[in-house]
Amino acid sequence: MFTLTMTSVSPQIRSPETVLDLEEDEKPTRPGLLFVTSNETTLGSEQVDSEAVPRRKITIEEGLRPLLASMKLFGLYFTRPSENKQSRRWNAHMIYAVSVVILLWVNALRVLSIFTHEDKFGMVLLTKLVATTWFMQCAVSQTAFYTASFSGRLAVVFHQVLDDSCARNARKFSTFYTVVAWTVIVSGSAFFAYGFFSDMNMMDVMLAPFQVHIIVSHPLVLRIITSFISVYCLSAYILSQVITFVLAMIFSHQFMKVRDSLRRCLDNHQRQVSDQDIETLRQRHQEISMNVSNVDDSLMFSNASAFCCQLFCLILLLYILTFYHSLITDAVVVMSQVFWLLTVSIGLVLTAAGGIIVHHHVSLFTVSAVLTTILF
Repeated sequence: MFTLTMTSVSPQIRSPETVLDLEEDEKPTRPGLLFVTSNETTLGSEQVDSEAVPRRKITIEEGLRPLLASMKLFGLYFTRPSENKQSRRWNAHMIYAVSVVILLWVNALRVLSIFTHEDKFGMVLLTKLVATTWFMQCAVSQTAFYTASFSGRLAVVFHQVLDDSCARNARKFSTFYTVVAWTVIVSGSAFFAYGFFSDMNMMDVMLAPFQVHIIVSHPLVLRIITSFISVYCLSAYILSQVITFVLAMIFSHQFMKVRDSLRRCLDNHQRQVSDQDIETLRQRHQEISMNVSNVDDSLMFSNASAFCCQLFCLILLLYILTFYHSLITDAVVVMSQVFWLLTVSIGLVLTAAGGIIVHHHVSLFTVSAVLTTILF
């Protein structure tokens, strides 16, 4: 989400008389205060954001409860009790999460045995490439979120307080995208089950190395196990991208509020802004940028792999549907191909859109602040 656009997320907006270093007796800015709207903060004797004074305060974790509950169900997110030595002990959630990571990596390595020396360029080989790439992406995403949860970086972000307007948006996004994510998980699981348990046994190649290098006469148990693993792969695939996109929307909302504060300050002071006002806005902008950078450091491998792998899979799926559609005669298989094409396309849009949105809002504020500093 953020990996492609982070080079411009932390600009340094400075005025000639601005003092950037904090005094020794001042308390350093904490990322945890990012989303809190303070009644005491003023710009040029006017309240910065009087319209956004929180009437009820909730954390990001509470605002995204349905989405985070789904992530916890599949081991994508967990919290540690506290920041002390005892928190290093493994609890049930951590053991479950690392077990899912191991399961997905074993599955990804297992699927590599799907290739044989008899493979030739065609629909079968291209489908195998799509499958191996997709399973690898799921394992990388699961690992990235486990690492981010284990390090506590996600908890720092999710425990921050949202103001009232952002809280309402968070609830809407969380509910909508949770429904979307579960739709993809259920639909994808149904297509996997059809491929494994239909009379044609068209998905038996995904049982590799069984039925490819090792022939089993009754692979029912193997099909059940593989179908079970596919549910975790689908959850790692879609939930990881949905949560990063929702975080991008929350960060964008905060960038937009800072920009609106600058605009109101200009209006209230007849296009005259003091150095103190510019510095206050710059510090708020930098706080948000620090949190974006924190999330990006934790999830950059997941975001980068999602973008590259989905782009590769999208190209292969389009090629298969364009040149080998005549070989696909089963109606459910046709629906399955269209479903995966749409799902990969949506995933690619979510991954790219998150970074673009954040970059757009931070760039608008940067340009406005620079022009204000130069002109006034």
